[in-house]
Amino acid sequence: MNGALTRSRGFTLVEVLVALIIVALGSAAMLSALASSARAAERIRERMIAGFVAQNRLTETRLEPEFSGIGRREGEIEMGGSRWAWQQEVVRTPIEGVLQITVRVRGIEATAPGSTAAASSQAGWLVTIAGARGAAVSTDPLLDRLWDSAQRSPP
Repeated sequence: MNGALTRSRGFTLVEVLVALIIVALGSAAMLSALASSARAAERIRERMIAGFVAQNRLTETRLEPEFSGIGRREGEIEMGGSRWAWQQEVVRTPIEGVLQITVRVRGIEATAPGSTAAASSQAGWLVTIAGARGAAVSTDPLLDRLWDSAQRSPP
């Protein structure tokens, strides 16, 4: 008998170890990509809810029957199962009778409930939106009866 024919065919220990290393690296890369995707989805969710908070605050300010006036206001609200800090700033514009309303929103950390001190800094805002209010800002009354029927005081 020939010795070459009796030799069994299989994987050596080195080949098995190399294959295991490749599978382990591939699995680690896949888990890292999944974790990164989950963090990105959570961040998008945060920005979306913060945008809703900012738009709601801007709409409430535009529709207030008794307008609170020029200046800065801060507050907190709960939406989407989280607490949010908002900051609103109302300033005059170069256009007579029109005020600019800027609303900034950020999340409130669970470690500091009820604290709005962080809301006064400019860093950390998730969303900033701006709008206007005033006597020179209106819509076609035939298109929006609510806007036309609201009682407003001039800025």
